[in-house]
Amino acid sequence: MLRLIRYFFVISLVICSFIIVSHYPEDVSITWGNRLYRTSPFVILSILYFFLFAWILLFAVSRFFLSCPAMLFHMLHKRNYDKGYKALYTGLMSIAAHNIPLARKMHSYVSQQHTFHNEYLVYLLEVQIALAERQYNIAHEKLEMMLQIPATREFAVYSLYFESCRIGDLNSAQRYATKALDISPDAPWVTEAVVQQYVLAKEWSRAITFLNQKKKNAKEWNRNRAILLIARSLENADKGDMIASYHDAIESLKLCDNSIMASICAAKSLISQNKKRKAEVILEKIWKVNPHPEIANIYTHLLSENTVGKLKRALRLEEINKESVESLVIVSKIALEMGSIDQAHAKAMLAMKIAPRKEIFLLLAQIEQANSHNTDKILYWTQSALHAMPDPLWISDDGYLSSVWLPLSPISKTLCYFEWKIPTKSPEYISSENINFSLEMAYPADDLQSMLNNGKKNHLPSIKKVSSFEDSTIHPLDPHIRQPDDPGIKEQ
Repeated sequence: MLRLIRYFFVISLVICSFIIVSHYPEDVSITWGNRLYRTSPFVILSILYFFLFAWILLFAVSRFFLSCPAMLFHMLHKRNYDKGYKALYTGLMSIAAHNIPLARKMHSYVSQQHTFHNEYLVYLLEVQIALAERQYNIAHEKLEMMLQIPATREFAVYSLYFESCRIGDLNSAQRYATKALDISPDAPWVTEAVVQQYVLAKEWSRAITFLNQKKKNAKEWNRNRAILLIARSLENADKGDMIASYHDAIESLKLCDNSIMASICAAKSLISQNKKRKAEVILEKIWKVNPHPEIANIYTHLLSENTVGKLKRALRLEEINKESVESLVIVSKIALEMGSIDQAHAKAMLAMKIAPRKEIFLLLAQIEQANSHNTDKILYWTQSALHAMPDPLWISDDGYLSSVWLPLSPISKTLCYFEWKIPTKSPEYISSENINFSLEMAYPADDLQSMLNNGKKNHLPSIKKVSSFEDSTIHPLDPHIRQPDDPGIKEQ
């Protein structure tokens, strides 16, 4: 558009100049070599324009011929660049498709035939090939070189950090995380990396302070901060600072009101301060939504001084959450401690019908041992426990199983959310799903209901006396699914 305007402006200027000169009546006299030449202004102006346009044309033609070698070189250079970048892109796509031989071929072609002013993609291809072929030393050298280039610095520090985490070099990982904080402080992975280094060093306060400065994703921020607060609460409790432990636990509960560990930490801190009523309220609140054996243990044992009080509190837990198996289990355990075999047996049987878990079968074996010392019945319940559904455990996001709550996973060494649930992917659970229990045949529903209503301890049908191993209906033991706390497993 600008060139068009400029063109019309020049044409208009020429036309106007001719119009103005045409109205000039007198001739123009020019003396040249003792001779006088007369002509009109119109002719003089035409000659001037002719020479001007001739000079412009000559300049354009000369410029074209002088620039031909450069244009030819540029065309050939551009053609080579196009081939080189096509080879680079093909190599990078081959890496993504795990076609390492083709990626190597493209890299060799680029290295031998082409030289780029910008070799960042070549470095990237070299690093990806080295990582794909597990040549980690070569990849590390290339990344260290890329770390010195401003354009590739962020990619290099990212790759070096995660490579250090992969090989378990925590000191190098911490160093690269610190560098990343200077290079790209707003990147989400940098925040996670720095928090991770504080977590590995168990510097919970510094991790919480840093996390408070980087609040972006509210859900993720609340989750991570709640985990850090629980970890600091446990640390303060170990140091004996129960007030600080309580404040951290309560702050964690504000972020996640159904947190089991936060409720446990808060309750223990209150009990140590002799504020049992507040502890009782917290435990009852969490029991409604997320029952846990340790909550029941604190509620019944730490808040009661005698067995009668323990049983009352256990029944109170059952009243609060009647749909939970844990309510039946704690009542059965407390009743067994008191010697109330009928009540313990009835609650355990009901719990077994709801959730045939290992803990419940072992509890039934303990009840039989305390009641009749019938080895057949004890062996039956113990054998059933071996093939039963596993008990709930703390399970992390990456699948690690733990009997205690942890702030970070031992597998990935990262801040991780542990959830209390049944490990459905464990061999025990799969085995329990594949085994057909004969409990309905041994204990019909009508007999079970009658037993619960009448409370008769002799109502339980007797198991047939086993005269030989061939006559036994008990499944042979499977050592792959046994747990170390099973009765009958001797210490080696």
